[in-house]
Amino acid sequence: MRPILFCVICLICTAMTAHAQNNTSPYSIIGIGDLEKSSFDRTSGMGHAGIALSSNRFLYQANPASYASIDEHFFYFELSTRYKSVGYSGTPISDPTQSQSSDVQFKKIALAIKPKRKWAVSIGLLPFSTVNYSFNGKKDVLGTPITTDAYYEGSGSTNQVYIANSYSINKNLSIGLQASYLFGQIQETETLSETLTDSSLVTNRNIFLGNLYFKAGFQYKAKLNNKWGIAIGGTASNKTRLRADYALLVKDGNTTIINNEFYKSNYFTLPVTYTGGIAAQYKGAYTFAVDYNYQGWSDLNYKGINYSLVNSTRLSVGAEYSNKLTYLNQTYEKYFLQTGFFYNNSYLRIAGQQLTDVGATFGAGVLLNRSGLGLQGDLEVGQRGTTVNGLIKEKYTQFNVTISYRDFWVSRKLKKYD
Repeated sequence: MRPILFCVICLICTAMTAHAQNNTSPYSIIGIGDLEKSSFDRTSGMGHAGIALSSNRFLYQANPASYASIDEHFFYFELSTRYKSVGYSGTPISDPTQSQSSDVQFKKIALAIKPKRKWAVSIGLLPFSTVNYSFNGKKDVLGTPITTDAYYEGSGSTNQVYIANSYSINKNLSIGLQASYLFGQIQETETLSETLTDSSLVTNRNIFLGNLYFKAGFQYKAKLNNKWGIAIGGTASNKTRLRADYALLVKDGNTTIINNEFYKSNYFTLPVTYTGGIAAQYKGAYTFAVDYNYQGWSDLNYKGINYSLVNSTRLSVGAEYSNKLTYLNQTYEKYFLQTGFFYNNSYLRIAGQQLTDVGATFGAGVLLNRSGLGLQGDLEVGQRGTTVNGLIKEKYTQFNVTISYRDFWVSRKLKKYD
C-alpha cells in the first residue's frame, strides 16, 4: 500500500467517525479553556510520561529531540481519535439528565521522515486547548436592583500546526526544536430572558487567537551494562503572547444592534513551561518512566471574580512491557502492554480551591505482521475538580486509538527491517 493512499483512507475514516464536540466543562470558561495534557502517542498509556523516551518505530511527540531516533529513509504517519465520557456531580447540577456527556473526536495527525543520518523532521496538527460550556445564571442590570435570567454557552478550540527538527549530536545526545503556530476561535454567547424587553437579547462574542509558539528539547541516553539502559530528557517553552481579536454581534430578537464589529485587540499570555523526565529500560523489554511538568501561570497575574490562574505542576509515572521476537538476527516487536498514573495541580484556582486532575492509564499496542501498520489503544480513567464550595466534580473515562504506518519514502532497493 502506498503511504499517501493509506493517509487518505485514514483521513476519510476519521471524518466519517468523528462527531461534533459534545463534552462540556464549566471550567473551560476561564482562560483559553481546558489545556490538553496528552500527546496522543505511545506515552498515553504510561500516564503521559515520555519526555526521555524515543523509538525507531513510533513517534514520541512530547519532546522534539526524540525524532532523531527514527530510522533513516522511512516515512512515518500517525493518526489518533478519542472517545470521552464525563459524569458531573455537585450542588450546581440541578437536572440529572444533564449530568453526563460523551463524544468522539479526531485529535492528531503527524508525519515524520529522516532525510539524513542525524537529522529528522516532523510535521503535524495537535490540539492545544478546548472550550465547551453551558449553564444558567442570574445577571444584575447595571444601575438597578433588578436581576434577570441569563444563559451562557461557549465553544471552540485552540490548535497547533507544527514543524519539528531533531538532530543527533552523537550516539547518546540529541536536540530538537519545535515551531508551532497556535490558532483558534472561541465563541461566547450570552442570552438574557425576555423579562426586560419584549424579546431575548443575545450577545455573541467571537475571539480569534493566533501566534507562533516554540519548544526546545534534549535527550541523553546511555547503556549502564548489558541489562540496563537509562535516558534523561527535558523541554522548555518560552512565554508567548497570543494575539486575540474580538468581534461582537448583538441581536434583540430579530433586530441586529451590532453586526460582527471588531471592537478590540488584546493578548492572552502563555507562561514559561519546563518539563523533565527520566527513563530506565531493563533487558530491552521493561521500560519505566517519570516526568515532571511545571507551568508558571502565577507570574501572569490573570484573575477575576472568585478565580485566578496559579502555577501548575504535573507528575506522571508509567511502565511498559514489550514482547519481542528475534528472527534471522533481527528483533521484531510483537506487542506491548502499559500502565501509569498522573497527578496534576491545574492552573485554575476557583473559590479558594486549586483544581486537581488525577487518573490512571492502561495501554496496549500491536504491529500487524510486517505490513508497516501498527495499532495502539489506551484507556484513561480519572477525576477533576471538587464539590467543595459549590464547585463541580468531573469523573471521566476516555479511550484513545492511534493508527501508525511506516514505509520507505525513497525509491531505493533497501532491505526492509523493523
